[in-house]
Amino acid sequence: MSLLFIYQDDVKKVLLGEINKHLKAEVKIDPKNIDLTILKTFPDCSMEFKNILMLEALQVKKRDTLLFAKQVNLHFNISDLWSKKYNIKKIKLKDGIVKPGITKGGTPNYIFWEQAKDENKGKSDSINFNLNLIELEDCHIIYRDRQTTFKTDLVIKTLSFSGNFSDEEYDLKSKGNLYLNQITSHKKIILKNKNCNINVDLKVKGNQYLFEKTYASLNNMRFNVNGSFAYKDSLQAIDINYDAADLDIATVLSLLPEDQQQKANDYKSSGEIYSNGNFKYSGKSTFNLESKFGIKNAEITYKPTATTAKNVSVDGSLSYSNSFSKLNLANVFLKLNNDELKGNFSITNFSDPFISFIIDANANLENLQNFWPIDTLSKLKGSVKINSEVEGLLSDLKNKTFSTNVKLNLGATVSNLEAQFKGDENIFAIESCFITAKDREVEVKDLKLKRGSSDVLLNGKIPGLFNYLSDKTAPLIITGNLFSNYIKLEDFMLKYKASEDKTSPLIPNNIQFKLEAVVSKFSYAKFEAHNLTGEIEIKNQKAIISDMKLQTMQGEAEIDAFADNSNNKLDVVLQSKLKNINISNLFFQLNNFGQTTLQDSNIKGFASADLDFSGSWSNALEPNLNSIQSTINLTIDRGELLDFKPLLSLSKFVDIQDLQKIKFSSLQSNIEIKDKTIFLPSTSIKNSALNIIFWGTHSFDNDINYHIELLISELLAKKRKNKDEEFGPVENDPDNKRSAFILMTGTVDKPVIKYDKKGLKENIKKDIKEEKQNLKQLLKEEFGLFKKDTTASKPKEKANQAFELEKPNNNKPKKTLEPKKKKDDDDDF
Repeated sequence: MSLLFIYQDDVKKVLLGEINKHLKAEVKIDPKNIDLTILKTFPDCSMEFKNILMLEALQVKKRDTLLFAKQVNLHFNISDLWSKKYNIKKIKLKDGIVKPGITKGGTPNYIFWEQAKDENKGKSDSINFNLNLIELEDCHIIYRDRQTTFKTDLVIKTLSFSGNFSDEEYDLKSKGNLYLNQITSHKKIILKNKNCNINVDLKVKGNQYLFEKTYASLNNMRFNVNGSFAYKDSLQAIDINYDAADLDIATVLSLLPEDQQQKANDYKSSGEIYSNGNFKYSGKSTFNLESKFGIKNAEITYKPTATTAKNVSVDGSLSYSNSFSKLNLANVFLKLNNDELKGNFSITNFSDPFISFIIDANANLENLQNFWPIDTLSKLKGSVKINSEVEGLLSDLKNKTFSTNVKLNLGATVSNLEAQFKGDENIFAIESCFITAKDREVEVKDLKLKRGSSDVLLNGKIPGLFNYLSDKTAPLIITGNLFSNYIKLEDFMLKYKASEDKTSPLIPNNIQFKLEAVVSKFSYAKFEAHNLTGEIEIKNQKAIISDMKLQTMQGEAEIDAFADNSNNKLDVVLQSKLKNINISNLFFQLNNFGQTTLQDSNIKGFASADLDFSGSWSNALEPNLNSIQSTINLTIDRGELLDFKPLLSLSKFVDIQDLQKIKFSSLQSNIEIKDKTIFLPSTSIKNSALNIIFWGTHSFDNDINYHIELLISELLAKKRKNKDEEFGPVENDPDNKRSAFILMTGTVDKPVIKYDKKGLKENIKKDIKEEKQNLKQLLKEEFGLFKKDTTASKPKEKANQAFELEKPNNNKPKKTLEPKKKKDDDDDF
């Protein structure tokens, strides 16, 4: 001890001086934490450093920690105290954290030691590292390669390296116990929370390391390794063979990446797994892995349902290099209850996978669902028998199933299938179908589908049917012929809760079909139709209905329509011919077209019409009223208007009982809708009670501008009292065809009624024109004049003389009705 006390300062001075000559990194330590000891390291002397900090060996301003250790010991022989030439033969690091790594530019941060220059060699007061033992205890290692985004985080419980490291050739022995916190590549977790034990004997010759006796275990999975590698500052090359026989399935499953661990935890298994192979590496971009593996006589049980697959076996091989990759699974077999599945499977080129597989299976779908549940389904039943062979790029299998790049041979029989999505109250039920695929053609024969109240019999082509049943986002493509006794559209529509997003498309972007359809009955909400025939095509969120014929509302309809739902809205263009449609049913089934003025209870009759229509709706079916345009050539027979508010406003002229129920034999009109307004041309309602001619506009906000013409003879007759002869026949009106002109503005609920002078003027012009024609016709017949005037070829009725209607006043004598010489403004009643 006295020797240590005597030489302590000299030893510190020499060691620290020599260490500083070789260091390329900054070291921080309190001098009080440097000590020379022999008691704890006897028979060696040791320079002990406590709470030592070393920064990264990089030429940058901001440097991270490379090493922090609570204790570092440099061991040397006590005899070195006299020679003053210190040979460090052992280093021990305890309770430390080490953070080596590679920068984005490819520079290592851990090259902190620089070899001595030649002129310093041979001096007596020097330090040499003639190491034969390195020990680490309770050290946390975090390695990051920022170039390849690779990270290893592990804890070394104990790890030792022994050998004459200063020799050109020596035997290196390593033994340790580690715990892998995490290994990640490109932010994906490869291994996590794994125990690892190593026992390695290497023969070292310069930068070459040869495995002599080596084994490693990972979660009790033991690998025997032989081969060699080259290391100088970093890994230069590697060529190793490994063999792992008699592995346990549960242990292998424990090595799965974290994102697959939860699924694996639901399974327990027994059986044998084997694996062996070779790995070569010669630079950052040149590597090759050849491996064979397999499973023998295994049993795998899905614990939640206690469903077991027995006799599980597979022979596999993996080839993976910088230029080629292939996974092959041969002789795949498993038995699930009484069902058997056999096949072969391979993937070539992992970056753009080429898939090839052969499957032969006779399976109960409920067994499959119980063994490997499909998360989107709450129920799956039925049986399927499949014999298939598929080859093609995965991208083509997804998007170009019928391309020449895909080989597809399939035969499948499905019976009594029932599939129900989670959150869906209805079940997809397939009673039976036969599916074949050959030469890029997938054909479905006699697919009998039931869902809710609906039934469908389909013959056609349906690639991806089972993908669609298991995944609602998968594409459903259908072409062919469809027959149905009843289709209720709600059975096939997605249901949304009130709180959910209502921006989802009405026509899903994964639905594509083109069908010649025959449907006995169709319904949606209140609408019902029978005996539908026509062609329906849906693609890219667009729908086309061509030559659709149907019977509805006691009449017939022919429809051509186009709907586009691709721009987050629904644009509709429609042409239709209607024949003998029950108007009351029409208004009822179409929710009175969203208006409240004319309801199904206000109108009766049978309509025929030629209809052109266009408009837009949101995905929540909220209309864009500015977009709605339509022209309607309308004929109504056997019509009735019941309690129609605009007509009831005429009660000042006509008895209310006559206005409450107006019958007419026929009505013709050409109606136009645009700019949120309905434009009504001159339209005549003729009946035994009251004859009316009207025209005008009616806005979607219920603002009205109606021009109404009433025959004066009827008007006076309806207002006179019983047996009151005060209003006799009007002079100069032998045909009783004089008219009163009324203007109705305001709203339906609060109409404003005025004299309509504009209507009166228009009628006067018409009468004058008709009188001219009558005069020409008379002169032509009596005197032979105007023979070349073709407009005077038909007799016209005698023109009515213009007049205005004044309110009768029983206290004043009657006077002649004459046009007033006032300004053109209309007067209120």
